[in-house]
Amino acid sequence: MIEFVLKASFALLVFYTFYQAFLAKESMFRFNRIFLISALCFSLIVPFFPMPLDIQIKEKLLSEVSLSEIGFQSDLKINENSIQMPVEASTAADETISTESSYSVNWKMLGFGVYMLGLCFFLTRFIFQLNKLFRSIRDNESLKSEECTYVLLPKNTLPFTFLHFLFVDKSAFQSQAIEQEIIYHELTHIRQKHTWDILFIELLKIVFWFNPLLLFYKKAIQLNHEYLADEAVVSKFNNKVAYQWLLFHKIPGNEAAFSMSSPFNYSVTRRRVIMMGQISSIFKARLYKTFSLILAGLVLIVLSSNKPSSSVQFNSTPESEFEQILAEAYKDGNPYELDISKLDLPALKVAYLQMDEQEINKSTEFPFFEDLTYEKLEALQQAYPEVKTTILYNRPPVKNQIPQDVYELWKNYKNISLTIDDVEKDIADLESYQPEDFSLFKVVEISKKELFKKGEYEVSLITNEFYKEKYLNGRKSIQLIQAEYPDEYRVLVSFMVRHGKKENGQTVEDLLENYYASIFHQLKVINPSQKPSDNEVVGDGNGFGIAIMKERKPTFYLRLPFI
Repeated sequence: MIEFVLKASFALLVFYTFYQAFLAKESMFRFNRIFLISALCFSLIVPFFPMPLDIQIKEKLLSEVSLSEIGFQSDLKINENSIQMPVEASTAADETISTESSYSVNWKMLGFGVYMLGLCFFLTRFIFQLNKLFRSIRDNESLKSEECTYVLLPKNTLPFTFLHFLFVDKSAFQSQAIEQEIIYHELTHIRQKHTWDILFIELLKIVFWFNPLLLFYKKAIQLNHEYLADEAVVSKFNNKVAYQWLLFHKIPGNEAAFSMSSPFNYSVTRRRVIMMGQISSIFKARLYKTFSLILAGLVLIVLSSNKPSSSVQFNSTPESEFEQILAEAYKDGNPYELDISKLDLPALKVAYLQMDEQEINKSTEFPFFEDLTYEKLEALQQAYPEVKTTILYNRPPVKNQIPQDVYELWKNYKNISLTIDDVEKDIADLESYQPEDFSLFKVVEISKKELFKKGEYEVSLITNEFYKEKYLNGRKSIQLIQAEYPDEYRVLVSFMVRHGKKENGQTVEDLLENYYASIFHQLKVINPSQKPSDNEVVGDGNGFGIAIMKERKPTFYLRLPFI
């Protein structure tokens, strides 16, 4: 949230500075109105925009990160032993983190409480002002016309508007003592719907009450509204001098005490009179409009996030950063195909090393950060586009819908054993569900139907919630590693690891270093121009080989020894 506020405030400051330095001095009032409202909207959404340019700065930043800060060592082994801490150190660290977290939570709660108090105060004040206006409309005599509804106030006050209501002094209005120029000025506010601009900025002031820039924006918007109305009056009556004299004559009048009405004082009137004589050249107007667009583009580049808008996270964690880096390398946005050539390996390694064991076990499978494996993976990445490598993850099973008649048959069939979400159930439990409550079903015939005996079946059902938790929210595991070569040849490596002890007593963790490294090394050195014949197995003498598979697209399977 703090990051959002800082970015939005910076954008607001940049646009307001540009407006006061250049646009506020020019008589391009319609454009200025659009600029001010657009600047408010743009500043609020620009932190969520994806980066429009492919600007890569992560590698430079990562090279400056202290190795000691991320616990990196050149001979680091990615296994259980390397991520454990002594009990004493771990306990002390946990106590420190716990203490810091408690203070952090307290400060957050305090800040949130202060913010809510301010929000409630300014919201209450806004409601009070609206209520005061609507009471004036309800309690006083009104007169409808084609363009507005006149609200006749008993007290002596200058005319002002709100929505389509024009508030005027009753006696002055009935005696026609209010000048036509003043009436036309206020009607212009109604015609151009200036109240909606003020309501918009007032709502922003409530939500972002702590930001003083919005006060300056409101004053600029209100003053520009006066310029627009003055421009309409001068164009209508064609007597600028008389109208200017009239404005100065009205300064001592009683102004309405509503924050949503436009101010009427000497300073504002003086600026209005000056702007009546201001004429902007067409060239200068076009130049400023062009600069406005360029400025918006620069602010977008500087402040927009380098993450997709749907994935912006203000409280980033190593796990979320790890997943985000992987997401940026998905092939055509497919979350089950990872394009190695698009992967930011240095940033991914840093995010991985910052995760604890629990986060690693929950995150997408990518166990390739041991030194030798990482080196071979980088070499394979550099071999692009001669070798196009993709990691294919296991996809969730395709959902199937249970036909209603089949579902009814199950409920009335006695020889069925039922499991729902891998838990044995009684067939009567189906009454608590509907066919659409399930994402998957499977029917297995246990015994065939005979002359005097019905067949027996086993029905396995997966509910929508269980499907989501197991297949969509669960950890993604690697199924295949695919390498594509020129002439449409490709090699697939089935990613399977057989756990357990070896004859020499080595565990799977002892052998993973060479196993994973060998996969990437072998994929890089394969020469597709040396095409083996059908059913021929070509190997390197160390248990690695390529077996020809007869498919339309030439596909080879790299045969690796199970670990």
